[in-house]
Amino acid sequence: SIHFYIFIYRHFVITHSLMSNTKITTTASSPLTTGTCTILWSTQGGRAKACARRTARIIRTEQQLRLDHDNNNNDDATKSIVSWELPTGYYGSSFDDYGPLEFFKLGNEQPCPPTNNNNDNDDDDDDDEERTSNSKSISQISQRRRRRLVIMFVSTTGDAEQCDSIQETWKKLLARNIPVHQFQYMTFALFCLGDRAYGPTAFCAAGRKLAARLVQLGAVPYCEIGYGDDGTPNGGVFYDLDVWIRNVLLPVMFFGEKDVVNRDNVLKRDPVGLPSCVATVPESPYGVKICMNGGSGSEDVKLEWQMEDYMNSYGNFFSSQCPSTCYFYNVTSGFRISGSQDMARKNDPRQGIPLLGCMVSNQRITAKEWMQDTRHLRIHVKTLTSKSKSTSTSTTPATQEDEMSSLLLPYQAGDIVTIAPSNPEKVVNRFLSCLPSSIRKYADCPLHIYTNITTSTQYSSSFLPWPSHTTLRGILTYCADICSLPEREDLRALSFYCNPKHPMGVDQRQKLLSLSETSDAALYGDYVLREKRNWADVLFDFDSIQYEDNVNNGDDASGDRSHVPLTMEHLLMILPAIVPRHFSIASAPSIAMKSAQAKDSRGYTSRNGTFGFDLELCVAVVQGKTRYGREYHGLCSTYLASLECSSNYNIRLWIKPGSFGKLPLEMDENGHYKTPIMCIGAGTGVAPLRSLLHEREACRKLVNVSFDRLSNADDTATSNNILVFGCRKPSMDFYYEKEWEDLQKSGNLKLLVAFSQSQQHKVYVQKVLREASLVSRHILENNGAIFIAGSAKMARAVKDEIIECLSKQLPLGEKGVKDLLHKLQKRGKFCVEAWS
Repeated sequence: SIHFYIFIYRHFVITHSLMSNTKITTTASSPLTTGTCTILWSTQGGRAKACARRTARIIRTEQQLRLDHDNNNNDDATKSIVSWELPTGYYGSSFDDYGPLEFFKLGNEQPCPPTNNNNDNDDDDDDDEERTSNSKSISQISQRRRRRLVIMFVSTTGDAEQCDSIQETWKKLLARNIPVHQFQYMTFALFCLGDRAYGPTAFCAAGRKLAARLVQLGAVPYCEIGYGDDGTPNGGVFYDLDVWIRNVLLPVMFFGEKDVVNRDNVLKRDPVGLPSCVATVPESPYGVKICMNGGSGSEDVKLEWQMEDYMNSYGNFFSSQCPSTCYFYNVTSGFRISGSQDMARKNDPRQGIPLLGCMVSNQRITAKEWMQDTRHLRIHVKTLTSKSKSTSTSTTPATQEDEMSSLLLPYQAGDIVTIAPSNPEKVVNRFLSCLPSSIRKYADCPLHIYTNITTSTQYSSSFLPWPSHTTLRGILTYCADICSLPEREDLRALSFYCNPKHPMGVDQRQKLLSLSETSDAALYGDYVLREKRNWADVLFDFDSIQYEDNVNNGDDASGDRSHVPLTMEHLLMILPAIVPRHFSIASAPSIAMKSAQAKDSRGYTSRNGTFGFDLELCVAVVQGKTRYGREYHGLCSTYLASLECSSNYNIRLWIKPGSFGKLPLEMDENGHYKTPIMCIGAGTGVAPLRSLLHEREACRKLVNVSFDRLSNADDTATSNNILVFGCRKPSMDFYYEKEWEDLQKSGNLKLLVAFSQSQQHKVYVQKVLREASLVSRHILENNGAIFIAGSAKMARAVKDEIIECLSKQLPLGEKGVKDLLHKLQKRGKFCVEAWS
């Protein structure tokens, strides 16, 4: 079989590598060979990138400590066999930034022969051979050294899907014409990120799929795969990452095999008391020039990123955050471009710069006395950069491409809007007050930011493309995520800036180092995670960072770089960027169409002479108090809730496909949908379900179906649309109650509700689903589709209930049900959109 030939080929490659390998020599001061590794990540919210950053730093630290150990120890049995080349500050890039072409080269081009670090000792070949044979198993070591090492960090998003930052590479990997030995020269270490709340099938599914595909194509796992769970106490995936690094990755990287003695030496080291040669701050890749007289004061009424002096610079930064699957819109007609979600960024007329929206309606839809503030928002999105388009949407497109685009709705039911929020002015001012005065005094001065990076894309993409012309206040308001909770690696980076001449400087530095290590994970959980301390909170508590003695401008007389003052350049190096937030669209695009013949409108509208379209959101404002009374607020939900209705287009957003992209809309001659749908959701999970149900109703109206005729028909019309909705109390948070009642009265919706706090015993949607006995009939008899939206815990419970119901009807039981659901999922008839 083909697997047998693959095995023979791999065996040939390994054997050839061993036979053709030159003699490996070693001395008391150098490892056997020097290796290079590539670090890649795919992430949706930035956690995989943070894992890569931490891993690269720990590898560099371990490298220096091992070199010090080898230089002071003549015992060959405890020496490292490999040293790794990792530039200071480097921690890789995303898969798609690195590029599919370069990624494929990692596996099909044979690496250079391993570096011989002792070429001057040719006369001692016999002694060297005896030394190496007594200390290491050469066959396993050689196999790894003859392949490129790629360390990968892969997050799972949506319904067990790959993230945006690996989509292009993943599509290439799935091509059927790839040779089975494509990655014969690659060995990979993989750490997967996920959440067990999504269930065992979806947990870390993206990483497991990638590993399986690479092995199919000839790659060899370097060590055991690591798994990070969001639900792990005191650090989530980062706690699991540290365990994987210490117990799995480092022993293999530096010793070739999991030698017990060497592994214990690695694990028992005190990570806080690092020698000064290791605990040094890297140089910043950024340079900053302060312009004392610049900027146009005539545009004070505009936001900084909209000012002419800064617009292009901010545009470049915002475009770097553009989702890889977002829609493109024609700049001359304003219509959506066909197939744009699958196109490369270079085909986008806007080059990834976000669309702009204005707030049309901002209404609270929960009771005033209720603890949860949930908003129904209507936003008008403009798709033209000017008001050149007539308010009458009957303008004939100038080109064939425009004509095809005009046949597309501005978005599809179930799509997602990605919004880039801004930090509140209060938080920005507090953050500035915690900075050294040497930085704070230039908060509103125009800055020119440039980078010192001229090397490969992989190295440069480790750092953020801050706007080149901006102000510090502008970066802190629109670009830097100062409202986020600092990761442990961020706390370690801040420790370098604690001034030891401050009365508490030394203690604060040690405290930050302790907070950054696995041994004090519980302390980090208490201080940062449970008390929701953001960047400004940490800078306020560790005030030695802003302390200035006006004497030390950098290195001290001994050249020690274990402390440097915080400068603008270093601040840009350590701050994270704001991560755009994703919201399910709660409206239906076809509602804006007046009739099936209105092909020219296709869901587009004009407001105040501006051409575009409307969309609606259902957003729960994140706010609360910690155990010790500290108030916290969600960045994007608070930002949206604070926006007043106006004609100013200040909301930056993109539109991209969601998980519900195959809504069945085909009807029979009686006006009944051929495929019934069942929508199951709780809380704000009703948003995408509302979009689906309203789209089906809008399409029904467009073909002039008589609602009187449908309401007098049998139960067929009613069962075409089923909604199972859950909330706490009907008088407090029953979202869109009147809409559902109206649809029910018209005979176009069957509504089932679950109120968890309106009676003594809690009732959830899965219980209502079980008691209604609708699942088997809906799927097996009516060939219906199911759409689930809400929290990961709820989605998993509903899926388990569906499996249990169907397993009683199918002969193969649970296995047969899972196979059936998998087939329905491929056809878009079983879809889950969940979040934690």
